[in-house]
Amino acid sequence: MNTAGIQLGVCLAAHSPLGLRRALEVTSDLGDLWLDLPTDTPLGLVDPRRCLRDRDYLDEVAKALVGARVGCVSNSRDAQLLLGPHGRHTDPVATGTPARKREHAVDCALGSIRLAERIGAPAVRLLVGCPDFAYWLSWPGDPGGWDRNVADFFAHAEPIMAAARDSGLRILLEPHPKQIVYDRISSASVLAAAHPDAELIDLCVDPANLAAMGHDPVAAVTGWAGRMYAVHAKDLQRSGHAGQPPGNGWSRYGPQPPIRFRALGCGELDWPAIVAALLDEGFTGVVYVEHEDVLLPREQSLARGLALLGSLLPAGTPEGRTW
Repeated sequence: MNTAGIQLGVCLAAHSPLGLRRALEVTSDLGDLWLDLPTDTPLGLVDPRRCLRDRDYLDEVAKALVGARVGCVSNSRDAQLLLGPHGRHTDPVATGTPARKREHAVDCALGSIRLAERIGAPAVRLLVGCPDFAYWLSWPGDPGGWDRNVADFFAHAEPIMAAARDSGLRILLEPHPKQIVYDRISSASVLAAAHPDAELIDLCVDPANLAAMGHDPVAAVTGWAGRMYAVHAKDLQRSGHAGQPPGNGWSRYGPQPPIRFRALGCGELDWPAIVAALLDEGFTGVVYVEHEDVLLPREQSLARGLALLGSLLPAGTPEGRTW
C-alpha cells in the first residue's frame, strides 16, 4: 500500500468510446483509483451543456458516478474556444462566429463546474486556448507581450471564475503549447497575476508535454510552491528522422522534431527521477495516468503505467540506510 501521500488515478478519456457507465466499470477493474472525468462534447461521456441546464440529466450523471472517486472534472476541447483560436479548424468542436464559439466554451466550463459541485469533486481542469501565439516572440513597439494574453484570459474567464469561487472549486490549468500557460514563465505570469481570480488557479503538470518542447521533465514537477495540484503521466518518444518518421501517432509541437506519446516505460522520460522529485517536493496530490499510446491497447497501456508508478512509490515507511 502506498503511504507516500501521492495518490494514483487515470484519465477516463482513455475509455470514452465505451460510454460513461461501461468506462467506469472497466476502470474499476484497475483498482480503487481517482478519476479525471472529461466533459468534452466530442468524447460523448458527459454533456456539460446539459449539466448546466438540465437538472434531471445532472442527477442522472451524478447517480452513475456514485462510488467513483472523481478528483477532477475536466474539459480540454470545448474550453479551448474561450480564447481560441476560433478559425475553421475548431469547427468540429463548435461552429459560428468567435463570439458564438466563446459562448460555447463558457457554457461547457460552467457545466463542468456544475457537475463538479454536484458530485463533490474539488477541482475543474480546463484547457482555455490562447488568443495570440505571435507573442511567443517580441515585437518592436509592442512591449505588452505575453501579458496581453494573460489579461485576455482573466477578462473572458470572469463568469467561469465567479462560478468556481461560488462553488469552492479550484480551476486547474495545464501547461501545453496550445495554451496561455505553456512553460514555467507563462504559468508563473498567470499564478502571480495582480487579479483576484488568480488565487483560484492551480496547475495540472504533464512532464511529457513540457519535455516535448525541450524542457526538463524532472524540473517540470518541482518548485511550484504548492500550486501544482495534479500531475498527468505518460511517456515521450522523440524522433531522430530528418523527415516524417514511419509509424503512427507522430505529431509536432511547433518547429521541434516529431514526437509521440507512449505508455509509461515505453519512452525516454526518467519516471523514477520524476517520482523521486515529487516525493522530495512533498507532493500529496493525484498522478493521473493518461493513455495516448497508439501502439498498445488502452487496458495494457493504463495497467503498465499504474504498475510502474506503484513500483516507484514507497509501500511503507522508508528506513534509510540500516548499516
